[in-house]
Amino acid sequence: MKRLMIVLLFALLVLPFYLVAQDQSATSDKTKPTFWFGPKIGLDLVTPTIDQNSIKTQFDSNSQFGIFFQFGRVLYLQPEFYYATHKETYTVSNTAPMETKVNTLRVPVMVGLRLLNLGIVSAHVMAGPQGSFFLNESNPFPSFTRQKNNFDLQFGGGVDVLGFITLDVRYSANLNNSVETNIQQLNWKNAVNVTLGIKIR
Repeated sequence: MKRLMIVLLFALLVLPFYLVAQDQSATSDKTKPTFWFGPKIGLDLVTPTIDQNSIKTQFDSNSQFGIFFQFGRVLYLQPEFYYATHKETYTVSNTAPMETKVNTLRVPVMVGLRLLNLGIVSAHVMAGPQGSFFLNESNPFPSFTRQKNNFDLQFGGGVDVLGFITLDVRYSANLNNSVETNIQQLNWKNAVNVTLGIKIR
């Protein structure tokens, strides 16, 4: 696993320079941008819905705020940094349930491919590793040692609207699980990560 992570990190360090060079040589229009950045918000949508009240309730229970960077046009690299919060409930002996708010740093590094570009709307797919690093929690569980970090493989797709609004929907597969276990967990019960961002040139 460590060797795999080292190879991935090395590839991700080299890839942005390659992508920029490819984009610049693939077109004679040097005015087209090859780099974007911007803010992003999101949540782990446990229940699929378009109801605003349900989405708000889930957003109150878990949310993430951060920034993303995108290098390249057709094939691109997209590192992201999020401050993420989610709520957990636990019971100690016979006492009433207690709630704790857990804060983590999420760092997904995605490689994307733009499949369709109609000008107003474009579609893309993406995949890459995500590291989640524990920061703190509001009400620690007694005698419980929380896992300090976790690594997933994220994959999914999304759309860009009007060239600056970007929406992504992704699944996560834990790198510590077997392939069979991850396939069995590909359902809404394990939450789907949804993010919405603004691209700035």
